[in-house]
Amino acid sequence: MLRWTNETVGEKIVNIVVSLNEQAQKLHSQEVATASYSHVKPTLSSFDEIGKSLDEVESNLKAAEGHEGEYMRAMANGFRYFARSLQGDNVPYEELISNIQELPSTLITDQQLEHARELVEKGLSDLGYKGSLFEKASAWRSDTLIDPEQVTSVAENFRENSKQSTLKRVIGLPEEDGIDWIKPIRGVFWSGYSKYTGNYRGNLTFNIDRPWTEPILAQIMTHEGYPGHQAFYCRWDYLYQQGKLPLEASYYLINSPTNALFEGGPETALSFLGWDDVNEETPGVTDEQKQQYLLARNYLDYQRMFTTNACYMFNLGQVSEEEAIDYLINKGGITEIEANNAFRFFSDPIQKTYFPCYYYGRWMVGNAYKETPKEKREEYFSILYDTPHTTKTFIKAISKLNGKEFDAFNTLKQ
Repeated sequence: MLRWTNETVGEKIVNIVVSLNEQAQKLHSQEVATASYSHVKPTLSSFDEIGKSLDEVESNLKAAEGHEGEYMRAMANGFRYFARSLQGDNVPYEELISNIQELPSTLITDQQLEHARELVEKGLSDLGYKGSLFEKASAWRSDTLIDPEQVTSVAENFRENSKQSTLKRVIGLPEEDGIDWIKPIRGVFWSGYSKYTGNYRGNLTFNIDRPWTEPILAQIMTHEGYPGHQAFYCRWDYLYQQGKLPLEASYYLINSPTNALFEGGPETALSFLGWDDVNEETPGVTDEQKQQYLLARNYLDYQRMFTTNACYMFNLGQVSEEEAIDYLINKGGITEIEANNAFRFFSDPIQKTYFPCYYYGRWMVGNAYKETPKEKREEYFSILYDTPHTTKTFIKAISKLNGKEFDAFNTLKQ
């Protein structure tokens, strides 16, 4: 077993994580430690006990040096703020986001929104659609709409091709890896969910209350499956079992400084496969499909800007529920179903401090991938998949990889 600290400290770190998971389940019936690869069991039965253990861990981590020390101190700080949020402390939203996620809480500007809109407009016009943005987008979505009962069948069609492309272009996975089933669900606020069940296996679930199109499903399928969440979960489990991932990072915790990478990698997953780039050789994916997939990427980026702004405005106390939903529908052009789902997501007591990582993670990981030369992609994927990173340590690693300061959240380069 690889350890970054002594046995006592390392096991306390994991105990804090799995004990926070127990508290979240008691309070909100939500699993927040979505993977834990060690056999450490939760023993901290209250927030007081979690806080005391955190004091002991942080005291021991003060002298930890290098990347390992920076990573563990940031994670311990994130645990503390997540615990404070769970127990109902009145901590300002921007302070929670800064400490839990290591992300800013600034609104996305009109300039960023206009640039994103232009990319969507161009994609729709290139496909021959005419009229206003709303009219073109509505026609495109209608033309590519999937019947709700067919969503999982279409998702199944992506599974093997995306896995083989992942193995060829991105990372290796153990032979035992696999997705056992893909099922539909209704009544939830999320779009897709990847559940890691252990022993390199997982399951996928898709919300069929929301409207699905084939290009958007391609984005979400690669996000949830390969080279997205299933690939990350399996790779981390494999590395831990091989003694290449430390005990202190042998889990995934919702609401920690690793979140922007955990969502940013899957948000960029389709690009890793080259499925949105006509200059990449991609057997089984045509240039016409790539045109659709690139449009879907830009369309989802544009919508994500509005949902992230609504998240911040609501949680910073600037708008009401009704105003947030109205903003999403009438400013963002988001369907009523998706607008209400987004609100349920970012107003949830646990997910409200998770939601911003989708937007920031997409740009951080996506920009890093675009800026890294092809000859350095293997090293890039090792940084992303094989090395425990927080938001700040990832930005530092990409700056070092490419020999220049990395502007992680720039949305105006496309």
